[in-house]
Amino acid sequence: MARKHLLGLLALTAWANSAISADQAPASGNYQVQFPDVSKIQDQAVEVQVPKGLPLLTPNAVVPASNPLTAGKIELGKQLYFDPRVSANGTVSCATCHNPEKGWADGQKLTIGIGGAVNGRNSPTVLNSVYSKNLFWDGRAASLEAQSQGPPQAATEMGKQTHEQIIDRLNTIPGYKAQFAKVFGTDVTLDGFAKAIASFERTALSGNSPYDKYATGDFKSLNESAKRGMILFGLRLDQEDEYQPENVTLKKANCTSCHLGTNFSDDQFHNLGVGADKEGKLADLGRWAAEAIGAKNTASIGAFKTPTVRDVTRTAPYMHDGSEATLEAVVEYYNKGGNANPYLSKDIKPLNLTDQEKKDLVEFMKALDGELIPVALPKLPAGPDGVSPDPRAALEVPTAPKAASLISNPHALIKGE
Repeated sequence: MARKHLLGLLALTAWANSAISADQAPASGNYQVQFPDVSKIQDQAVEVQVPKGLPLLTPNAVVPASNPLTAGKIELGKQLYFDPRVSANGTVSCATCHNPEKGWADGQKLTIGIGGAVNGRNSPTVLNSVYSKNLFWDGRAASLEAQSQGPPQAATEMGKQTHEQIIDRLNTIPGYKAQFAKVFGTDVTLDGFAKAIASFERTALSGNSPYDKYATGDFKSLNESAKRGMILFGLRLDQEDEYQPENVTLKKANCTSCHLGTNFSDDQFHNLGVGADKEGKLADLGRWAAEAIGAKNTASIGAFKTPTVRDVTRTAPYMHDGSEATLEAVVEYYNKGGNANPYLSKDIKPLNLTDQEKKDLVEFMKALDGELIPVALPKLPAGPDGVSPDPRAALEVPTAPKAASLISNPHALIKGE
């Protein structure tokens, strides 16, 4: 098997780096990528309607040219996203840890994967990930296509298995073989698997929040507390808004140093001191561990990606280790200036917020919750045994005896989402 895998990689590399004719392209049976039979493709481009406040899903700029959005691809990706047969033992799916009913996260302090295995990080939301240039808390994936390939072969997430085993298993399901033929003109492949799931995830959008309505002229969409919180956050009120409070310091909470733009994230990495003990020792090295040898930067030690603040009330608990249970606790953490450690970001300093300012700040963040977009569970194709699994069963968080004790000791866990 190892020799077969190596020969396949060598053949794929040679194909990708040389001038070729159609008869030299990857043939049927290659689990990674195949040359498409365009005569089989029966799919059409689709334009996804984005909620108010978000950029359009522009081809090439937001959606990669290599993976344009199509109706069939999105539907196929949705099925794969909810299908527990992607996991090694058929018990968990992508939606187990990224459940639309839980803000596209899982509501757990730390991600709990197959068999109750505990990972070292909190489950990040999929919402608005289409606008991210870095995926995972440490940014180790540069696209949704790349991100989708990680968890399925992670031993503590969807089980210890190879991509080839996953694709071979899916190729035994007639419904998937038929859909891949119509969407990609190939058998089930890793390339198509990644593109389909990424396409579905690009439709997970949150917008048209009270803040978005305010930004387009509905000044009554925010109450006075939220408006004061907006100023503290770092955003100015509209000049035509009659409510212009005095004695509220713009950007006193310093939020827009990191949470900026339409998605309220700079897509960069910062050390907030989260997970540092009293001696300043970090439980997780964050971005630094993911950087390539020769590119490691001390500024990345203990640094994690800035998450979006959109739909923030639905994605508790917070921080990369789930250590803050509520928004109020998050504000208190920032207010004290984080946890001291040698690599603390220069922007993390005590804020000296009053009790009322803390309440106002939380009130504004609540106003970033978008309209709930229900996601109907797909009907999954029947397997070779004629049985179609129920996708809802995989939405239950797996349990194991060790889970509770491991979650209470973050310094024992340094790898995960």
